[in-house]
Amino acid sequence: MKQIVLLFLMLSCLINIQAQQTQTDYFLGNRTYCKKPDTERFNQIYPLGIKSVQKNLYLGAAFKIFAEVIETNQSFCDAYFWAGYTLRLSNMENEAVVFYHAADSLAQNRSIEFKQNLATLAMKVGRMTFSRKKFQEMTEYFPESPEGYYGVGLTSLFIEDYKNGLENINIAENKYGTPNKDAQCLKAVLLTLNEKYEEAIPYFEKVESNFKKDDTFNGCYALSLQQVGIKNTDEKLMKKSKKYYERVQNKAGLPDLIKNTLKT
Repeated sequence: MKQIVLLFLMLSCLINIQAQQTQTDYFLGNRTYCKKPDTERFNQIYPLGIKSVQKNLYLGAAFKIFAEVIETNQSFCDAYFWAGYTLRLSNMENEAVVFYHAADSLAQNRSIEFKQNLATLAMKVGRMTFSRKKFQEMTEYFPESPEGYYGVGLTSLFIEDYKNGLENINIAENKYGTPNKDAQCLKAVLLTLNEKYEEAIPYFEKVESNFKKDDTFNGCYALSLQQVGIKNTDEKLMKKSKKYYERVQNKAGLPDLIKNTLKT
């Protein structure tokens, strides 16, 4: 299950983070979390590095700029973050995690951007326990944001504490305020994994147009339809369940609960 979940929820999570961040004042370069170095050299090169990242151009040169800033001022957390960001854009994800971690540590829990990027990328490279820790910290230090709760829900698919995951995605859903397709899809999956099949079906219906080609979506939806069909002796739901199960390309990659139940 882990690899399939990574494909359909993790990637959309990263896409949403990137889209959100490009619009914030921090990612526009308008502020920092740590005190800026007060040197002429810094004022010349640091804005150039940020502009390169914003345009996704000359990333090697941008990384050298941030590395120079770090070398001259090792307590400037923002340079570590931007260095990590350039590495992520360069597909050097494990290396990026190291710089994100340094930035988050130096910022002393002041930056939701640092924690969210660290938590999400750590999850992508397989550091699930560490990722969960950082998402949990987001719920503690930034309780008004839904993103930490969403992240706890997402990591529950890997850690397999599905009840805890469902509790957190419920909180996230309320905090988003407006319908969020990723959160609704994750809730549908977690409701299924908590055997709340009747509750899951309406959520699958809400997001079908967004995730109808995904194996995990189709497998979980098929199981919920099957179990409600069995309970209500509803042949129509049973046939619909088979239709969605047939759409699953990699049946071996489904969670054991779904795979084994749908086989019978």
